[in-house]
Amino acid sequence: MKKIGIIIAMNKELELFAANLKNPQERIIHQRRFIEAEISNKDIVIVVSGIGKVNAAICTADLINNFSVDMVINIGISGGLDSSLQIGDFVVGDDLAYHDFDTGLELPQDIPERFHSDSRLTALLPTLKHGLLCSGDQFIIAYDELMKVKTKFPKALAVDMESSAIAHTCWLYNIPMISIRQISDTPGIEHHAEQYDEFWKNAASHSVALLNQILDKL
Repeated sequence: MKKIGIIIAMNKELELFAANLKNPQERIIHQRRFIEAEISNKDIVIVVSGIGKVNAAICTADLINNFSVDMVINIGISGGLDSSLQIGDFVVGDDLAYHDFDTGLELPQDIPERFHSDSRLTALLPTLKHGLLCSGDQFIIAYDELMKVKTKFPKALAVDMESSAIAHTCWLYNIPMISIRQISDTPGIEHHAEQYDEFWKNAASHSVALLNQILDKL
């Protein structure tokens, strides 16, 4: 039986998801709570990554090295970069890139310009919007900063702080992964803070519902 690693964004998601797990066992590694369990006849390990690229990369490496997972599913949140997206929509990161990685020269040959979710996993979600996700170590709320990312990556759907680091780590370990992001806000609009606060009321339950749908298909 394959073991599925799950990296999520919020402790509230973990609490909701953990309520349906069988035989849960907890391990603390680098101050993170990893839960091994069974659900729908599948072995899973679930963890909250923490914010930012370093947290995401270390968490993913710990997940792979300590639990020998066969794949990684990441569900998190992102700011919207595409006018077609609404608050609460989920997007699939077929491609993932850093928007803040710049050596001033050409990209080193040992780092691809973009990482990719596994096509077999992305095919499980045909009804969602698919495209490019961009990551960087900034929580972007200013419209001009948003436009800098959009100018550099015109086809980007959303921006976050972890997905590309998770994809990068899985690429190094040759582990298939998928990143799915729920749109939490659209930076630059009026009343941005209120929009973001409103999103959180049902975000965790929606993410857990989607995660259960994915696991049912695997």
